[in-house]
Amino acid sequence: MDNQIMNLAAKIPVMLLGAPGIGKTATVNDFAKKIGADLVDVRLSAETPSSFEGKDYISPETGDLKKARAWWLKRIDENQKNDVPTVLFFDEYTNAPDALQQLAYSPFNERRLHGTSFDYKLRNGKPGLYVFGAGNRVEDETGAREMVYASKTRVFTVDFEVSAKEWIKWAEENDIDPKIRAFIYANPDALLEKPSTGTACPREWANLSYAMAEGVPYRQAAHGTVRGAQEAKFCAFYNDSALCPTIEEIVSGTAKKPDAVHLAAFAPTLAVALKNDEKICSHFPHVYNWIAGQSAECEVMFAKYAVDLLQSSIITDRECMAVLGKAAKKVGLAVR
Repeated sequence: MDNQIMNLAAKIPVMLLGAPGIGKTATVNDFAKKIGADLVDVRLSAETPSSFEGKDYISPETGDLKKARAWWLKRIDENQKNDVPTVLFFDEYTNAPDALQQLAYSPFNERRLHGTSFDYKLRNGKPGLYVFGAGNRVEDETGAREMVYASKTRVFTVDFEVSAKEWIKWAEENDIDPKIRAFIYANPDALLEKPSTGTACPREWANLSYAMAEGVPYRQAAHGTVRGAQEAKFCAFYNDSALCPTIEEIVSGTAKKPDAVHLAAFAPTLAVALKNDEKICSHFPHVYNWIAGQSAECEVMFAKYAVDLLQSSIITDRECMAVLGKAAKKVGLAVR
């Protein structure tokens, strides 16, 4: 997300709205790390009025009823004292009960609690407090509530979306299983399912990878994470892709001709494998020609993936670009 938008949170609250598990929390967390701030994560849906506002207690000295300083305010106090910036993050805002949203209205929108401001600046004059919120939309089918109109007029709202291409880039950087990346690349709609049609979301695909990395069998791992409509599709894809020859087998000429029923899984599997191949420039023409020799349909599928996924890695190689140009013509795309 643009730094300019993230920096706005020093002046007005920034609300990230989007489907579950698409990286809203991670984005705020990354921003806090980038500016060296303490992330104070108020999971609003899990708070109670007393924990959020501070519990009432009887003063042992005077016997008067007093209110303790809320835990998140104590963190802000400590950060101000130590000249450390704070990222105050009201997560799951729209999924919180109405009573909690009402209590959070002034802290979120005005940086005040009970009429007292907790905003501050650092000693160098830079902002000390950045305020973010995150939540789901009503159409995400998670039981979220609409933000009240008064809040909408006081915040900068970001319709937080993630594309399959963006997620795959993140997945590459975070060692997500290549077969999961290949599946999402071939089935991008599987990334943002709604509860009514399936439960798979980016977080669940990442959890699937973590489970498989721990040695959980892929069928059991899929049932424990993605479930829903995408579970059977992924397991079928994984089973078929397991029959895919390796790049080394293809280059050496020892790859066996596969059963045509499995070819749909081979094109994305080999494209993702090539993306991670240190010898991609020498291997790409061999893999392309092998795929093209299996079926015209498989060549067209692989050509699309190659143009979209591989050209930045092979653009300096003349032979590869000649093959890629041929691939581009097959799918009506231009090589940049």
